[in-house]
Parts: sequence; structure tokens; C-alpha cells
Amino acid sequence: MGNPASTLDGLSRTAAFQQLPISPQGLDKRFTQTASEFIQQVLEQAIAQAVSSDRPVQWALCQRFPAVYVEDSTQIALPDELTSLWKGTGGGGESKLTNQAALKIDLQYDLNGGETRLALRSGRDADNRSPLLNAVQTPGSLHIRDLGYFDLKRMEAEAQRGEYWLSRLLSGTNVYTSTEQPEAIDLGQTLQELAAKNITIAERSVLVGVTAQLQARLIMVRLSAESAARQRAAAIAKAAKRGRTPSERHLALCDWWLLITNAPPTLLETAEAPNLYGSRWQIELIFKLWKSQSRLAVSRSANVWRILCEIYVKLLIILIQHWIMLTGLWEIPQRSLTKGVQAIQEQASHLAACIAERRSLIKCLKQLAKLFASSTACRQNKRRKKPNNWMRLQQVREWRA
Repeated sequence: MGNPASTLDGLSRTAAFQQLPISPQGLDKRFTQTASEFIQQVLEQAIAQAVSSDRPVQWALCQRFPAVYVEDSTQIALPDELTSLWKGTGGGGESKLTNQAALKIDLQYDLNGGETRLALRSGRDADNRSPLLNAVQTPGSLHIRDLGYFDLKRMEAEAQRGEYWLSRLLSGTNVYTSTEQPEAIDLGQTLQELAAKNITIAERSVLVGVTAQLQARLIMVRLSAESAARQRAAAIAKAAKRGRTPSERHLALCDWWLLITNAPPTLLETAEAPNLYGSRWQIELIFKLWKSQSRLAVSRSANVWRILCEIYVKLLIILIQHWIMLTGLWEIPQRSLTKGVQAIQEQASHLAACIAERRSLIKCLKQLAKLFASSTACRQNKRRKKPNNWMRLQQVREWRA
């Protein structure tokens, strides 16, 4: 925990400090398939625990929902020898590995209470097959997902259960007027008319999908020139990977964010939807934190079993670090998860010394919680030009039930 890039010598010294003397060579020999299977089982036991803060963060916009679930996945390329365990996509990419083996980590976490769920799958598995998507949530909860999870049948089932969703509209999805005799809506023409009137955000009721005819609010948000250029570049790059060229209509739509939601205006106003959907980016920051601060995808070894053992152990540490932050940092709107992890890593040796003695461990955790609450060292720096995510989620209209 204290040093994710520790060498075998460093691990050996840490073990000796915990009254487990072992040489670096002896430790290296313990990284076997059996060891990886054991650590995986321990990790799966930890993943099964749903831990959340008893003091949810007081973000004005998120408080309107019992939970706001953000969902996405990340991948870690593995040595080809592990393809029988975790099959990859088979492509090359930037990694020196051929991606014959890859581990996909699904993540679902609640912006309110911090409840975090993980699922481990083969890298070749589609996002839409994540087991986390099958969970039935509290009525009134909100789901925010990437386009990789766009599924009208699932969204319809969630709506029938009283759950809400906020998603971008998948390119090519047909939308219709919400009238007795639905008619197809020409989105290109609609957006051109809005642009001609210099309207930057608008909404209309629609039916989504040819067969699903899912009732939704379509929220159209005009992007800045810079953001639109990024969307077009991403669309061109994605099409090029598949040997295609994006249509002029598709590139024109890149000037806009097209959001759909079944949350009523009493819970989510038109102008608030882009701010709330923008919080989906927080999950990307968490993945970045895992890989930069916890060095999840980095190993000093060429031993495939050591590489796998290290990934499982680091994931377990990531979970523990998150649980610790739930004790006092999560409730702070302007919290910095990066600084919170750094604070925990700095106390890693103290935590290890307390692990076998419950009273001492509780005392150590309370000290960390006190540090989170009283110190500005674990909070985000203020920005003058671009507001932090927590500021955007606070700057909303006053809302009453």
C-alpha cells in the first residue's frame, strides 16, 4: 500500500517488519498460479461487500436521488500466457503486448454514498454484458452510463422499476414525436433550426427506438467549438479503426450533445442535465487514479503469475483505500481522492502495525478520518476559470420536493 512500485527487496523488508521473515528469492518463488488463484478468491470476497458512507456527500443536484450510479470499465493488458484465464481482444495497440490476454474491470459506484462494486471479466467481453448491469436498484436511483452501455431494453426495464437514467443518444438511433401517431424526427434539421435561432439548449418529448418506442426527454446542448472539434476528431478516429468514413450528418451532430433521460423536470431541469451528465467523467478520474497512484497496470517482473498476483493485490488495496476514505473524506464536497489516497499511503506502515489489534486499528482509522475532516490537505485546489465538478453540482436552482 505504501509503495505500489516496491521491489522484492522492499517487500521482503516489509514482511520482516511484520514478523514474516522471507528472502527476496523465497518471496519470488511464492508467486505461482496457486497463489494467484488464492488471492483472486480473497479479492472476490472483498468485491462482494457493498460498503457505503453513512454520511453521503451533500451535493445539491445528486441529493434529489437515493443514489446516482456511474458505470464504466477499464482494461489491463496481460502477458499472452494468461489468455486461457483472461482473453483479450487480440489487437496490438500502444502496448508492447499483443492483447491476446487482458483483464476488464467493471466499476459501478454511487456518487452519493460512495458504494463501489467491481466485476472482473475477460477483456474481449462487451461492456453491455457486465454482470453489474443486472442489479436492481432502489426506485428513484439514477444511472449515468457511457454509450458502450446503451441498451433500450435495459433502460425500459429500469424505467418500469422506477429507476431513472441519463445517457447520450447513440448515433443512428431513431427518435419519434411522442404523439398518438409518432412521426420520425429529423435531428439534423432540428439542430440546424436551433442553431439558426442561436439557441444553445433545448428539450422536447420523444419516443426512442423503432421498436422500443421508449418515452424520454431529449435534451439538445450546443457545444463550444473546441468541444465539438474533439467530438468530430473522436468520431473520425473511431470510424477509421473500422475502415469507414463518418457521414456528414454524423459529423454535423458532433456540434451537439444529445442527452436522453426519463427523470422528470421536477427532479432534473433541462439546464441541469449537462452538469449532471458531466459528472460521469469522475469515473475516468478514478481509473486514472488507480493506474497512476496505485500503479495497477505496472509490474517490475516478467513472471506472469507475479504480474497477476500484483494486479489482484493492488485491486484489493484500492478497495480498502476506498473504504477508508468513506469514513471521513467522502462526505466533503470538495474532497480530492488523489490526496486522500496519498494520505492513506503515508500511513500504510501504521495501518499494517495495527492490523492484528482491533482497538489499535480503530484508533488509526479514526485519526485518518479526523485528518480528512480537519485538514485542507485532502481537498481540491480552487479553479478560477474552469469550476471543479463539485462546484457545478452545487450551483443549481433551489429545489423542493
